[in-house]
Amino acid sequence: MNSPQEPSTWQEFLGQFIATSQERERLATAVRVRSITLQRWAEGSSRPRHENIRMLLKSLPRSRYPLFLRLLLVDFPELAQEELPEDHFLQTLPTEFYRRAMSNLALTPQPMYRQAMQDLILQQALEHLDPDRHGLSIALAVCVPPRPGEKVRSLREVGGLANPPWPRNLPEKPLFLGAESLIGHAIGKAYSCVINSQEEMTFFPAHWTEHERSAAAFPIFRQGRVAGGLVISSVEEYFFTAPRLSVIEDYSYLSTCIFEAEDTFRFDEVELRVMPSYVQQLPYFNDYKQRVSQKFVEADEKRHHISLQHARQLVWQDLEDLLLQLAWSVKREI
Repeated sequence: MNSPQEPSTWQEFLGQFIATSQERERLATAVRVRSITLQRWAEGSSRPRHENIRMLLKSLPRSRYPLFLRLLLVDFPELAQEELPEDHFLQTLPTEFYRRAMSNLALTPQPMYRQAMQDLILQQALEHLDPDRHGLSIALAVCVPPRPGEKVRSLREVGGLANPPWPRNLPEKPLFLGAESLIGHAIGKAYSCVINSQEEMTFFPAHWTEHERSAAAFPIFRQGRVAGGLVISSVEEYFFTAPRLSVIEDYSYLSTCIFEAEDTFRFDEVELRVMPSYVQQLPYFNDYKQRVSQKFVEADEKRHHISLQHARQLVWQDLEDLLLQLAWSVKREI
């Protein structure tokens, strides 16, 4: 909800911005119109032409640009698909960041590598896409490895980073995602999915969370095989303009470096199922640690050695079975 001081329309924003004669004259000169024209736009008695909008955006201070663009997109949604003079938004990944990523790939020991690369990419993406900390979250979802002979049936989030109003470090939620989720749909169709407003008409699945006003999901591939995906949420409507989507796509490509070959799956090995809601899933994770411990007990009884990672994977597979059964029973009752 907007604060009392925050304008709710682009006309109101413009009216506040040109309240002083000095600022009105400065902006009129920059946009190459008369000051009375700015006043008419603010009053709603006339509308700016396309080139006027571009000049307005170019002439605003960086701190005011994001809000004005968001308000403009309500009346001019076509702007989201255009190359706009964004708020000094860097439309390519920094060369220095590529150097750091490749250095990490070359020098980080294997046991620490995956988490280090994941943290590096998510942190850079967050700072790049939301430099003024208006409110953005980026989460990484991965395929849940199936049992031998079975297909990938679900995904799970393994971590993420965010700016307020979300916590900085998104918790590793014990949550399964499937065909009902935006990232599940994106992976199933092998293309990115974007919803720029809760009111936007779309066939994409959307389960809005608190603070979330627009969302995007990008699959991550490795040599044509599926690894997982990036889930990005913004507190702003129409956040995902064409330049930002291009940058997010670059980060999804670079995210390939997080994964090993064994973490990826052919498309014919992926058949995502519908998973229960988060609320329905929660009770099944209450004894997660006990389940992991039990896997070690069972392995010891058989005189087998398993790693902690393997024990956790076995538990995720067990929980996946239980939740798919739950989803099936709920569907039958309906």
